[in-house]
Amino acid sequence: MARTDSSREMSLFEMWNHRKERGELLQRANQLRLGPSQLTQLLGDSGVRAALQNTRTASLLPPVGTEVFRRLTPASLAQIQQGLDAREDEKNKEVAKDDPPKPARDLEAGKPLPFIYRDPPPELLNTALQELDPFYQSQKTFIVIGRGNIIHRFNAESSCFLLSPFSPLRTFAIKILIHSVFRFFIMATILTNCVFMTMINPPAWIKTLDHVFTAVYTFEAVIKVASRGFCLGKFSFFRDPWNWLDVLVILSACVEEFVYLGISPIFRILKIIPLIPGLKKTVGDLAQSVKRLAGVIGLMVFCLIFFALIGQQLFMGALMNKCVMWTLASNSGNTDIDFNDFKINHLNHYYLPGVLDALRCGNSSDAGHCPEGFTCLRAGSNPNYGYTSFDSFGWSLLSMIRLMSKDFWENLVHLLLRAAGKFAVILFVVLVFPGCFCVLSLAVAVVAMACSEAGVSEATDREEEFSRIVAVLKRREEEEDGREASRAALTEDQENNMEGVDEKQRTCPPCWFVLANFLLKWNCCGCWRWLKQRLYAFVTNPFFDLGIVVCIVLNTVFMSLDHYPMTEKFWQILGEANLVFSAIFAAEMVLKLVAMDPYGYFQVGWNIFDSILVVLSLLELLFAEDYPFLILRVLRLARWWPSLHMLMKVVWRSLSALRYLTLLLFITIFLFSVVGMEMFHDRYSHNFCKISLDCQLPRRHMADFFHAVLVVIQAMGGMWVEAMWDCMEVSGKTTCLLFFMMLLPIANLLVLYLFLTLLLSSFDHPASPEEKEKNNLHVALNRIRSAVRTLLGKKTHINPEHMGKTPINPEHTAVDSKDHLALTVVTSDQTGSEVNILAIANTAKMPEKGQEKKKHPEDDDRGNRPEDCCSDKCLCCCPFLDVDTSRGSGRVWSNFRRACFCIVRHKCFDNFIILIILLSSATLVFEDIHLHHRPVLQTVVQRVEQVTTILFLMEMLLKWIAFGLKKYFSDGWCWLDFLVLQVSLVSQAAAMIGYADLELVSLRALGPWRALSRFQGLKVVVQTLVRSVSSVFSVLPVVLVVWLIFCVCGVDFFAGRFSFCFNETSEEIFTHNMVNNKSECFDLVMQNYSEVRWQNQKLNYDNVGSGFLSLLHLAASAFSQDIVYSAVDASMMESQPVYEYNPYMHLYFICFFIFGCFFTFILFIGVIIDRLQRDKSAGIPIFMTAEQQKDVKRLVMKPQKPVPRPQNQFQARLFDLVTSRWFGVSMATVICLNMVVLMMETNDQSMEMEIILYWFHFLFIILFLVEFILKIVGLRRHYFTDGWNILDFVVLIMSIMGIFLSDNMGRYFLPVTLFLVLRMLRVLRVLSIFRYARGTRKLLLSLVMSLPALFNIGVVLVIITFSSSVFGMSTFGFVKREAMIDDIFNFETFVSSVLCVFTISTSASWGDLLRPLLNTPPDCDPFMEHPGFPVIGNCSSPALAIAFFVSHLFLCFLLLVHLYIAVVMETFGSDDDEQLSEDDLQMFHNTWREFDPEASQVIQYSQLSDFCDALQDPLRIPKPNSVRLIHMDLPLLPGDRIRCVDVLLALASQVVGDSEKMNALKAKMEERFNPSKVSCEPISSTLQRKQEVVAATVIQKAYRKHVLQDRDAQETTGESVDAGGH
Repeated sequence: MARTDSSREMSLFEMWNHRKERGELLQRANQLRLGPSQLTQLLGDSGVRAALQNTRTASLLPPVGTEVFRRLTPASLAQIQQGLDAREDEKNKEVAKDDPPKPARDLEAGKPLPFIYRDPPPELLNTALQELDPFYQSQKTFIVIGRGNIIHRFNAESSCFLLSPFSPLRTFAIKILIHSVFRFFIMATILTNCVFMTMINPPAWIKTLDHVFTAVYTFEAVIKVASRGFCLGKFSFFRDPWNWLDVLVILSACVEEFVYLGISPIFRILKIIPLIPGLKKTVGDLAQSVKRLAGVIGLMVFCLIFFALIGQQLFMGALMNKCVMWTLASNSGNTDIDFNDFKINHLNHYYLPGVLDALRCGNSSDAGHCPEGFTCLRAGSNPNYGYTSFDSFGWSLLSMIRLMSKDFWENLVHLLLRAAGKFAVILFVVLVFPGCFCVLSLAVAVVAMACSEAGVSEATDREEEFSRIVAVLKRREEEEDGREASRAALTEDQENNMEGVDEKQRTCPPCWFVLANFLLKWNCCGCWRWLKQRLYAFVTNPFFDLGIVVCIVLNTVFMSLDHYPMTEKFWQILGEANLVFSAIFAAEMVLKLVAMDPYGYFQVGWNIFDSILVVLSLLELLFAEDYPFLILRVLRLARWWPSLHMLMKVVWRSLSALRYLTLLLFITIFLFSVVGMEMFHDRYSHNFCKISLDCQLPRRHMADFFHAVLVVIQAMGGMWVEAMWDCMEVSGKTTCLLFFMMLLPIANLLVLYLFLTLLLSSFDHPASPEEKEKNNLHVALNRIRSAVRTLLGKKTHINPEHMGKTPINPEHTAVDSKDHLALTVVTSDQTGSEVNILAIANTAKMPEKGQEKKKHPEDDDRGNRPEDCCSDKCLCCCPFLDVDTSRGSGRVWSNFRRACFCIVRHKCFDNFIILIILLSSATLVFEDIHLHHRPVLQTVVQRVEQVTTILFLMEMLLKWIAFGLKKYFSDGWCWLDFLVLQVSLVSQAAAMIGYADLELVSLRALGPWRALSRFQGLKVVVQTLVRSVSSVFSVLPVVLVVWLIFCVCGVDFFAGRFSFCFNETSEEIFTHNMVNNKSECFDLVMQNYSEVRWQNQKLNYDNVGSGFLSLLHLAASAFSQDIVYSAVDASMMESQPVYEYNPYMHLYFICFFIFGCFFTFILFIGVIIDRLQRDKSAGIPIFMTAEQQKDVKRLVMKPQKPVPRPQNQFQARLFDLVTSRWFGVSMATVICLNMVVLMMETNDQSMEMEIILYWFHFLFIILFLVEFILKIVGLRRHYFTDGWNILDFVVLIMSIMGIFLSDNMGRYFLPVTLFLVLRMLRVLRVLSIFRYARGTRKLLLSLVMSLPALFNIGVVLVIITFSSSVFGMSTFGFVKREAMIDDIFNFETFVSSVLCVFTISTSASWGDLLRPLLNTPPDCDPFMEHPGFPVIGNCSSPALAIAFFVSHLFLCFLLLVHLYIAVVMETFGSDDDEQLSEDDLQMFHNTWREFDPEASQVIQYSQLSDFCDALQDPLRIPKPNSVRLIHMDLPLLPGDRIRCVDVLLALASQVVGDSEKMNALKAKMEERFNPSKVSCEPISSTLQRKQEVVAATVIQKAYRKHVLQDRDAQETTGESVDAGGH
């Protein structure tokens, strides 16, 4: 039990640090074996049994001298029946046991025999045997051991009342059922059936084949029923839920003969799971993790409901606002026009080019506006076929699910911005995104905990049991005077216990070894062997490997030079280089084959990989085909590159160790694909014109199997909402919603489980210490390095001596590199020559606390006075700087420096600088493109900039004087201040001389970063980020190499194929029937069609650089329509794209998402966690400071005293009422009903419905008011000591205000923003439900513990977002509006720039924002004039834009990853299931009060059993509990009484365990339940009392036996005397 508790309390970093040991433990547990001599001794030695009598293993072994495997006979079955009858008669006489027997975990059905049993004899395989499990030995069951020693358990009752266990028919059925051929036959049938499921138009004979499949499934069910029985017995057919699939398959097949349901494929595919034992176990583990997720799922559902209600209150009906043509003035005389019909008509709406929905607008000042001639009216339907809205709770909930999954969320936010304004949307987003993040991070944490604990406890128990058995056997062998041979045999068996894998590898028959020696080992003659020896020495030379590595690198470089357009000469050069490298690698293969023989060559896996690539290159030369897969040669570097080798190990582990989980994921994809095709094929085929303007199937459909698979995979990747809209439009809402709402949680849980299991598996990350063994490449490089050092050492002989003295400097640097606010300097009175001596003296002996004050101030602590201004080198170069500070001007200078030092170290100085930083940052907000039109504001901004620049200059000068130049420029934060100040000075100087457009001015956006060094929490986060970046950069080359493979393949596939002929006027692409290629497009241009252009996609694969950018867009956005669809439509080079020309190109992107994103992301997360773990082990703070940790622990662990019961009878009754359980349940019910009433509101509800809902709201307010009155009377002033009560009070006041400020009054007398906030406050009362959800509150505790870390990281993210917004506003403010750059999303104002940067931070469609920034002439006009603005042109710098986007993406990625890790880390350490809360202590107090009404704090020992049974979880110990209470060893007071505190501490230790938290809980409990009232000292304990009773019983029995023996002896003596007398 202690081990389980410790495992549950293990923190994230402890678990991460032991991940390798955990993996090795699971591997060892599956390989535990006992040798033959050990098994013989274990089964036949009574001494060994006696030593193991208290272990779990002893109960599983048969009595000594009996056979382990015994046939089931009628006699043994009759004996079992007699035992059952005897126990039935004695059932009423038995006393209930505390620990009833349980089935042995190692002898469960479907598992192999444990290591304590030897292999059964061959004649007993597939034969009915008596039970091995003691639990089932008393029941009518038997086992059958099949192939691989797998246990199968059956009922001994007659099957279907006809077939006894000895019936030949049942025996034959059992042999068929457990035979591997039968399982293989059923598996082949299911797979064949699955293949035919993928056919769209199956042949006519498929119906007959389906009947054959049904017959096979029926035969399987009959075999199972005949062998197991139908439903009677624990192991009958119907008692196994997996067998229900067989019944459902047969029933669905029969029903579909008359009515087509389309559900039969579901059950047939799921039948694969029970046929594979490992897959079945994986499903069970997933089910257990779902149980762990119950609290998170409840919290997620509540958050979705809460946010959906908020969205419904804020945006109900807003998305129906459209820009409608305003023609009433011109048609004022025409009275026949129906205005409602006019505004509903879509021909009168304004549409943007290429957009299906009309332009949305709003009537507030910050909402979107209509173009001239149109006005904003509420008309028509909602966007996206009417499925995107907040008009009712259902559609609002669907939008919340869309936001939480971040699927096309930027489109929803864009629509809301145009319709409702920026304030409401920002308010909504600020609430929704943090809430969704917290819920998702908690889900990740809980699943990670489930993954880390899977199988560990069972493996640990098995290994401990094995070690104990081996120790007992060894001890028993040492005690006996046996032969040395026996001891040697035992030792040999023990050594081979864990090394039985090598024997399993030799599975080939001897003839194969003879054939291999004859054909694969070339030993012809002496000359040949001499040649082999020379070649072997050559190919194993380290410089040979170095040469191969150089060739691989050069080959990769040449393959990366492929681009479009490319000259013929350059193409020939690349072809010749490919020939040369192919020849080199072929020669390498031949040399190694000759040197190592084929037998030795193909023993190495890397050689097999090399040979495959050589064969591919030869095929390329033979068939003159271009194989881009030869770029896989770069993977050969993994042989010498540990990081790349680790990535390949991760991939291999996912395909081997996690094969069952991966297989389950594939089954899920196949299942939903087949079901989607079956359900929606006909609907898509007949109704596709509803979702396509040109009446052709859209790209996302489920009309065939391949596209259905694509839809499912995209949904798993987070792109599901658009496919669901199309599905609902063609097939109906209900079925499509059901399909996608089932697909999303199942698929995401599987992917998350796979990701975390792979991340937490036992592999070493590249960030770990390097391996001790060096490969040949390292040896060659070390030789070259030593040779270079030798040459340099001959030329400069003094270097080695100088190098030997350098270790002194790092210590000095380490001491001096502290924070600049606590600098360590020498006194200003001493000369520079004394610096080193004093530094060494101070580092050798630091001043202690409490030391007496020294006589001279010069001898005071170095941290309180400035250091020397210049470094030692400067003093040597410029001796005049070495000033004597003990007299004259030097003395004045020293005093001045001391004054400056005191100023800059004062707290007010820091606060003043922070204020100046905030003021300077605030001025950056106003520097948008409209500042030139506001001369007054421009003047104010300029003056503030000048003042802040002067103040920062003074700060720098003060620090120079106080700290010295050496110390100032040795600090990174001071460098940041210096650089930002230089940029400000340059910008001010440029403005004075008329160069206001200097691009360097944009770097002023880094100004807010100076605030990071002023707050310790933010500085800790930044330092953690810097260390994480260094770890990420260590594996970044590996990721770039993997991406390079996909880039080269993409260039080969798509170079020159993303271009198209485009009509700029109509903004339409010509079809391939109109324009076939580039030549025809230029012919149109030559015919004076000026609007026609041959255009290329901004993100393409024309070269490796563009390929990297495209892959980054794919990886960050999860899916890019322009890239993927252009690749699918690509036909030939310089040809017009053809719709769905090659749909199988989707496979390229699927492979990239798997290998280029999924596995590399695991690598990134792994090195980040590894870096954080090492920092945590070294005692370095990572997310929050020590003070913040103490504050949050003090806040969470603060004891809350119980509210005293009032003396007044009326108040006491109200107190009992409001603190009772049913009162809380009733109020939770009222809150839920209030939520239901809020859900009933709709946009088009009638007036009667609105009145009914109004009175319902009024009724709920009355109920909450009554609750408040009852609590305030019963709890008195203690009401406001509970945070939940304060929330209830605030919400009640707001609700009452909402009654008086009704909707109509709010609409006309309140601002729109305040009115929206008041409507939103109606939903806040729902939050009170948390006070009654105990499990959710415990889950949220970990979130509260991580709040300081989240705050620190969040503030850093806000500062980075602010700086990026200012930089984008100053750099890309005049970019041409296209793609996603419009009147809402742009860089023209600060708010719009923040929206753009926020979109980039979430990596949502950031390519659409980047695409306008990549424009070059003629796509943009560099000489375009902006009236009223001094800027010319609407182009930007593509290189600068790419650098800006990529850097911001990278920083946000790191911050978000650390946010998740912060929450997961606290969740791992919070032991949510075992932490006692205030509710638990209050529950204990209330229950104790029932047993102790006089508040004496003691009860009778006889009442303890009832008391522990009356408690609630987790403190409850249900009856029968006498044994557990005795072992708790509670102290007994005189009169057999027990104290309250002793009981509470004992129960708490059962929950929390022996840990440091128990000490804190003990102090809290003693504070709450003061034991000083009970003055009596304990005289005994429960365990001691039980021992006394047992001892007395033993003594009485012995004395009674002794008396009886004496009496018998006396009687015998008397009889003998009498006989002698006679």
